[in-house]
Amino acid sequence: MEPEFILIAYGSEGWKSAVQLREEILRKPLGSFFTAEELEEERKHLHIVGFLGDELIATAVLVPEGDAMKMQRVVVKEGNQDSGIGSKMMSFCEKIANENKTQRIYCHARDTAVNFYLKNNYLAEGEYFPEDGIPHLMMYKSITE
Repeated sequence: MEPEFILIAYGSEGWKSAVQLREEILRKPLGSFFTAEELEEERKHLHIVGFLGDELIATAVLVPEGDAMKMQRVVVKEGNQDSGIGSKMMSFCEKIANENKTQRIYCHARDTAVNFYLKNNYLAEGEYFPEDGIPHLMMYKSITE
């Protein structure tokens, strides 16, 4: 079965499920949770989810910034990692970015995810920096057809 990726609306049931998945994988291990302010800010963002059948297995958020988009809160559910789903979601995110006339997509990659982004043709920019107490690296890809 192939995953299906779609855009969902802020505040929808799908968005709430995506927030739960992100919190479980990204925040709980750090002993933190998304704040009401962080979630309210998502009202301005594009929300992507991936399903295998009826099961939510992946999510990402795209933040429009002029001619660029920041990709953040990228998650693939445990048990589905290393299966190609993350790379398929990257392609979907890049397609959405291109449809929105974006020239560049970038992210702050956790040190544990840098090789994943390199495999998906993202380039590193600058040096590692701390974010949420974890080393991150700015990574980007040009999005033009």
